[in-house]
Amino acid sequence: MNIIEYKIHVRLNVMGLVFLWLLVVFSATSVAYVEHLCRHYYEKISKSERTNNRLQANYGRLILELSTWGSLPRVEAIATNELNMRTPMGDEIIIVDPMSFRDFSSD
Repeated sequence: MNIIEYKIHVRLNVMGLVFLWLLVVFSATSVAYVEHLCRHYYEKISKSERTNNRLQANYGRLILELSTWGSLPRVEAIATNELNMRTPMGDEIIIVDPMSFRDFSSD
């Protein structure tokens, strides 16, 4: 083996080691970066789930409030107290025949 061949062989080994070292550093950096991304996205998912839970609770309360506002006893109380409405007596009830309006709707 010549000295030139030996120097080339040693130089290739050193370059190979440097290349492998760079690959190891790049791989370690990539692992750290991916771990950072995983934690970041996990935090975003956790925040979204907390927001979802809070919104679901608010939605349930709003549905309950809506059913309370539209309850029949409340509507009846408002009609009686604020609008001075009352249940009609028997002689105040007028029954309308829908067939009698058929002639007017064809105009």
